[in-house]
Amino acid sequence: MGSSDSWVLFSEVHGTVLKDGQPVQGAELVEKAEWSENDADNPTQHTVTDEKGRFSFQQLERKRGFIHRWLPTQPVVNQTITIKYQGVEYEAWMHGKLTYEANTELDGRPLNLVCELTHQPDREGTHYGICKAV
Repeated sequence: MGSSDSWVLFSEVHGTVLKDGQPVQGAELVEKAEWSENDADNPTQHTVTDEKGRFSFQQLERKRGFIHRWLPTQPVVNQTITIKYQGVEYEAWMHGKLTYEANTELDGRPLNLVCELTHQPDREGTHYGICKAV
């Protein structure tokens, strides 16, 4: 969990990428947390799946400024994960995070995802994409 001096923009993520139920090695994933109008302030992480199709992202945090410690704020963080594999880009995860606490994307559960490339993106709870929470 983030410290009281930082905001969690995207909780830690673990997952697996599959195609027709089989692990996908070498898929590129990009995770982004948009919380500022200044794109340079919006952190991005990159990773590649291993031989078992597994991937992970560390928790994305940002330090709170001095003034933000005293002023109330309503967080709005647009989270996305995209997968690029064999020239195709997939919408894996889209979610609007409305708190700066860890693991609030799935109401306290960790972000453990299975992403099947042959599925069409759809809504599951409050998020959208081909990845499903397990």
